[in-house]
This record gives sequence, structure tokens and C-alpha cells, in this order.
Amino acid sequence: MGLLDELEQEASRRRNAESGEEAGRQAREVYWREQLQPAAIRLGEYLGKFAATLTAAERRIRLVYPVPGYGDVVAFGEAPFECRVTPGQVQHEIEFSFAAQASPEESTLVVAETPGKVRLVNSLLQQHHLSGLHDVNKNANGEVVSGRFQARGRIPVKVQVLASAETGNLRMNFTNVEAFGNAQRLFTADALTDELFDNLGRYLLRQNAGFSREKVGADVRRQLQTQVQRDQVRREWEAKLALQLREDEARVKSLMAASASPSAFIGRVGGSLRRLFQKGG
Repeated sequence: MGLLDELEQEASRRRNAESGEEAGRQAREVYWREQLQPAAIRLGEYLGKFAATLTAAERRIRLVYPVPGYGDVVAFGEAPFECRVTPGQVQHEIEFSFAAQASPEESTLVVAETPGKVRLVNSLLQQHHLSGLHDVNKNANGEVVSGRFQARGRIPVKVQVLASAETGNLRMNFTNVEAFGNAQRLFTADALTDELFDNLGRYLLRQNAGFSREKVGADVRRQLQTQVQRDQVRREWEAKLALQLREDEARVKSLMAASASPSAFIGRVGGSLRRLFQKGG
């Protein structure tokens, strides 16, 4: 094969690749314009009406957030419920949001009887920007040595939606809906039906425990199971450390009480030394 033939074949391959890329680009544009974008617009309209109706009805949404090491934080979402839509030529954004107020009366009551337990529970709540310590007792140094906890604070709840011509899908990101933190779902245009919109509304009202649980493969399932096991081990270690901390504090208090009597303290130390020398002999 001559040089010109080789160059011609190379040029032909490039033209075919560019033609394939152009065909793919045009197909994505058609899919976006005729399917995904209209579905995203309908979802924005649904969430806009949903927010307006909830606000007009003065609806309260009861949310329960489990916090390992503390218990359940119960909160109520109230008006205003807001929906902001940002359309674009190649993407469509939606944000549905409201604030939930923690209810101390319905949240778990934790009695912290040691400084270590006070610090532990306070840290767990602060991770979620919450407070709730009351009925405190302090020592002579002003350190809180005991108290009671019932969660207080505001919790932002959001659903952020992004439909993109580039990715060819619609992504929903949920913040603080069924638990603290974020969860994500991906959808193609044909999945964005009226039934799915209704299920989404019921999920946000906490009438449905979950929303669009995807079926996962064996590898992903094993990864999720491993993560659950790791979380369980971590929670068990946190509980053990908290217990050890309480025992250590009790032991320190016992030694301090003993040291208040010099003769008892000296006698205890002397006895320990005698046993040590006897073993050495």
C-alpha cells in the first residue's frame, strides 16, 4: 500500500469518526429538546404547585432523624415552602426547600451524668448544627459535669434537581429528608412520569419511607453491606469508648476521694509497694 493510500484511509477514518460524533451530538440534542427538557419543565411545574399548595394549607411535615449515640431528632417542616426554577438552553435546575424546626418535647431525652457523656452528646448534636443541653450542673472550675439533652435547632431540607443535555439524565439530590446528609437519584426522561412525581411528593411529606430505590448489582450490594458493617463497628466502638470514659472518671473520683485522707492514701501506696517488693523477692 502506497503512502497516498495510507493517508486516504486515515482521512476516511477521521471523517467516519467525526460523522459518528456529529450523529451522537445531534441525537443527544433531539433527546434533550423533545424528551428530557420537557420532562424537567413538568417536574418544575409540579414542585412549584406543590410548594404553593403546602404553604397555603399551612401544612406541617413531621421528620425523624436517627442520630447514633443520641437517639431520634424529631422536627417539623413548616411554611414557607419554596420552589425556584432556573431554565437554560442546555440544562434545567430546580430547587425545592423548606426549614424544619427540631421539637425538643418529641426528641429523645438523654441524661448525661458525667462530663464525658456531656461532651459526647453535645458533639453528636453539633455535627448537625443542633444544640439542646439544659438543667446543667457545673463543678468549681465552671465545667459542665452533668445535664439533660433534647435537640433544638433548625434543619434545612432541600431537593436540588439538575437536568442536563450533556449527561442525558436528571439528577435529584436530597438533603436532610429521610436522614441527615445527602442522597442522590438519577433518572432518564421516560422515568419522569406523573406517578413518579406523586411518589416524590409523598416522599417529601414522609408518607413514603423511600423514593425510587434502584435495583443494584451484587458488587454494589456487597459494597453497601460492607459500609453498613463498618458503621455498625464504629457505633459499637463509640459506645465502648463512652462506657470506658465513664469508668475512668469514676476511678479518678475514687482516687481523689481516697487522697483526701492522707493516712489512707499513704497506707494504700505502702501496701502496693510491699506487694511489689514481695513479688520481686
